[in-house]
Amino acid sequence: MSFQYNLFPNQIDIEQVDKNVSVQELRSLVEKANTEIDQNPSIHVRVIIYTEDESYDTLHSELLDYGYNLFAKKYVYQKQLANEQMLPTYYRWEAVGMGETTENKFLKVWEACMVDSANKASTRPAEFQLQDVKDLLGDNWQMSCRIIYQGDVPIAMTIPHLEPGKDGEGRIYYIGSLPTVRGQGLGQLVHAASLFMLQEMGAVVYEGSTHAANLPMQRVFKKNGCIKEKRIATYYKGM
Repeated sequence: MSFQYNLFPNQIDIEQVDKNVSVQELRSLVEKANTEIDQNPSIHVRVIIYTEDESYDTLHSELLDYGYNLFAKKYVYQKQLANEQMLPTYYRWEAVGMGETTENKFLKVWEACMVDSANKASTRPAEFQLQDVKDLLGDNWQMSCRIIYQGDVPIAMTIPHLEPGKDGEGRIYYIGSLPTVRGQGLGQLVHAASLFMLQEMGAVVYEGSTHAANLPMQRVFKKNGCIKEKRIATYYKGM
């Protein structure tokens, strides 16, 4: 199989996992997703394909014909996790349910981190994206939703997690810093700490992505030892 198909309560992921894909295979999976949408109109679908694949132009046209919208082109980075760096002692983190970090407070910090982000803004509010996190991670979602504090002041948030269905692979669903602290090198620090968190969770490899236009985040990946592996495009339907 050149694609992986995952069905969650409110989202379907169709992700390319191998090169030289079959256009017919993608068409079959998109038809399968359409059947799910017909039965549950609240479901949205995300499709990820390699832009360097020789079939990309054909796959792109197929998705447009099925009513998908191109959201962004991204770079994917990977790193084998070993001896990652924890937060310096003058910072700390709390997950939802710890201390004063409630779900509502986490959402407010997430929404603030999305303001003027270098990544293309999502059309879906943080509240809906958090529901996607809950659907993806199940009962363990709270432990992955973390606010980074300097003293008692929130400065950033991160959602490190083990990717379901991929043994030992860690990802960060979303990571961001508040506008008031940007430009101070915190992005690299929080990303490095998130890699440490993933290692503590049992991940042995990290895979992350950022938009092609987000040069600051690309620099963060490189400074933290991540290697660019591929280029992808993400498409959405039902959002």
